[in-house]
Amino acid sequence: MKAPIASSGPAISSSSLSLADIVRHSGVPEHFWGKWAPSADLCRDDKSTVVVSGKGYLTAQESCEVQWVAETAGRNGPIYSAHMRCSSLTVPGQTAALNRIIVPNDSGRLSAGPDFKELKSYHRCPGE
Repeated sequence: MKAPIASSGPAISSSSLSLADIVRHSGVPEHFWGKWAPSADLCRDDKSTVVVSGKGYLTAQESCEVQWVAETAGRNGPIYSAHMRCSSLTVPGQTAALNRIIVPNDSGRLSAGPDFKELKSYHRCPGE
């Protein structure tokens, strides 16, 4: 007969540890709110800007409602993934699910895109 192995602490399953790597938010963190453009010169061009709010993401092509944002740890800081439901502003009645990765770079800058290969740099527009 084999002797049972005694444990001196609570058991931790590996599946519960992996869940701790992602923090789910109900909306976009406040430090991203505002108007963003590829450069300061393009802040006045509505076709080039992105307006971010707690529950919204607006471009010239689409208006999106943020369903949730997942935050994960990255090498240089947090990485966010916004999961949204979007309506086309150019084709009435057209909707789609959309995901956007958002990576803060430094004060007043971020990178965003549908995946890591397509990240574009954005600057916070003055007065935002």
